[in-house]
Parts: sequence; structure tokens; C-alpha cells
Amino acid sequence: MYLGRAIISIFIFFILVLSGCSLSFEDASKETLKAVEESLSEEKKETNEASDQFSYYLPPEYEVDSAATNNIVLTHKEQTYILFINPFEPDASKVIYESTLEGYDSPEVDETFSKDGEFGYVIIDRLDDEKEEFYEITVGVGGVKMTTVTDPDNMEKSADTMMEIVSSVEVQGEEG
Repeated sequence: MYLGRAIISIFIFFILVLSGCSLSFEDASKETLKAVEESLSEEKKETNEASDQFSYYLPPEYEVDSAATNNIVLTHKEQTYILFINPFEPDASKVIYESTLEGYDSPEVDETFSKDGEFGYVIIDRLDDEKEEFYEITVGVGGVKMTTVTDPDNMEKSADTMMEIVSSVEVQGEEG
């Protein structure tokens, strides 16, 4: 009888500990915004991948799934990322941000940053999934944006890496 209560108590304890390990959306979004803004301020990563139109930084363990003229689909640990580049929009442009924002009714987060002539942004919106908590995150600088879907526990790291990639993009024919 005492053994049964002990097992139940231990089980409940582990459930509480595990549920306590998950970040709330509010905490995750604050940390995400902080990470993206810091990443925008850091020195750009050196490019190590190239297409006919542009070059960009590809982090270790990320793979290119497919590439088109202005889009690259990347994966990392079964998470898909879409990189979009409009080579005609400079780093200070708000065109891609404004057109992306039109696709949302009312996103959970819509934050912009300006630094050294660059216009950066983060848009986060909850996906309609009753079973799990997933968010679509888009980060961008000028004419370059990147989007993925993630949970609050991976939001900050995903957005930080996305901003590293986005801010590293160099359009061929432009000086970086």
C-alpha cells in the first residue's frame, strides 16, 4: 500500500517537474526578441553556401533540401526552414515585412528593429492546433526573410539561428 502511494507520488513529481521545464509563450517570446535583436547587432557570419543569385551562411548540421531562384528550404533535426530572398530590396526596405504582415490576422508578436541602416523584424503567430502548442516564426532583414514552425522551448534558438542566416545573405553583384 505504501509502495503504491510512493510510486504515484514519484510519478506526480516527475510530471510536475517536466511540465515546469516547458517555457511559457510569454517567456519564450521575450527571450526570442532579445536573441534576434542581439543577433542583428552582431558581426555577420561569413558565407559558406552559394547559389547563382546569392550566398549565405549555412550553420553546421543544417541541410539544403531544395533551392529555387529566390527560395531555399533547409532542415535541421526534422525542422523545416524556408529562406526567401528578394534581391531587389535593400537591407533598409520594409516591403517584405509589410507584405508578410498582411498574411496574419493579428500575430502574437510583431516587433521591428532598426540598426545601422538595416530594418529587422520578428513575427510570431500561434498555429491552430488544439493538441500541441506550435508557433510560426518569421524573422527578416530588408528583402530577406526566413520562416519556421516551432514550440516555445525551441523558439529562441531557432529565431537566433534564423537571424544569423538572414543577416548573412549577400546578393551576387553587391558588395558585402
